[in-house]
Amino acid sequence: MDDEAAVAAVLVATQLKRFREVCEVDGPIEPRFNGATKHVLLADDRAFLFPRNHTIVAQLERECDVYATVDHPLVSKLLGRWDEPAISPYPFFAVTRLQGSPRADRSPEHLRTLAVQLGATLAACHDIGLERVPRRLWANAWSEPPTTPPTAAECYTPLRELGGAERLADAVAPGVGPAARKMLLEALRTVDTMDPVLAHGDLYEDHLLLDASGALTGILDWGFGGVLSPLVDFTCSQWDSASWAVESSYGDLRRHLWTAYAERRSTPLPSWEQVHLALTTFDITALAPETKTHYYWQKSPEWQATRRATAQASLKAQLT
Repeated sequence: MDDEAAVAAVLVATQLKRFREVCEVDGPIEPRFNGATKHVLLADDRAFLFPRNHTIVAQLERECDVYATVDHPLVSKLLGRWDEPAISPYPFFAVTRLQGSPRADRSPEHLRTLAVQLGATLAACHDIGLERVPRRLWANAWSEPPTTPPTAAECYTPLRELGGAERLADAVAPGVGPAARKMLLEALRTVDTMDPVLAHGDLYEDHLLLDASGALTGILDWGFGGVLSPLVDFTCSQWDSASWAVESSYGDLRRHLWTAYAERRSTPLPSWEQVHLALTTFDITALAPETKTHYYWQKSPEWQATRRATAQASLKAQLT
């Protein structure tokens, strides 16, 4: 089936004709149907986003709020919104089309380079002032936004969802001495009280575009973006197992991400050692069978058990 015929899955002939007229699209259209929440029609310089059904409209609205707020060359810009029943029963949107495609290069060199580029880009996005962020984005995608932008104590954080610093320290290191427990608690508390930022919230390889040389050219799908703890973009819980497999050592991917990020942020941040302690604790707790969180939900029980054991060994080494 050619692209023009495939577009009929989103727009039948009469709708397509009206779409071309209203949106001034004369050239070829490339359909993309692999998104979980939306259909995408690609024109030469624009991407048109159509919600799959009525339940997705609010999430797509918040995604486009991000595109209207973030001003960065690796993030699409919102170009337009239409309510046209003759084209679609739901509102649809146009954003700038970013070039590139996801790549399957799993070499350690590529992973390190990608992590550095991604960390630098996240730093620029996270530096956006919260006064510029629409209220719809002041919480995560499944919570009602507060009346004022959240503080560090109020925003969503992965560590707080798992029980907070005291509970995590007791759960992962019940037998350590007073000095080690103090170091772990200090790291957890410091990392968990970072000021909130406009975060992506769902970062993994499929949401990253790269050019032929492997350079990062875009970050897609900000539908779970919101004013959250910066830490949500560093858990890497949705990254593919193959990416973890090429790490030179446990935490290597996140170390390159965080180092590049911290060098470019305009505000003081925890050290990598503190972040490493916190994220190691996160892995141990999030991967515990009894925890039953959404983190790492696509990974096999065998992978989770191996990753958790590696994290436990790493935490022991960090605390001794």
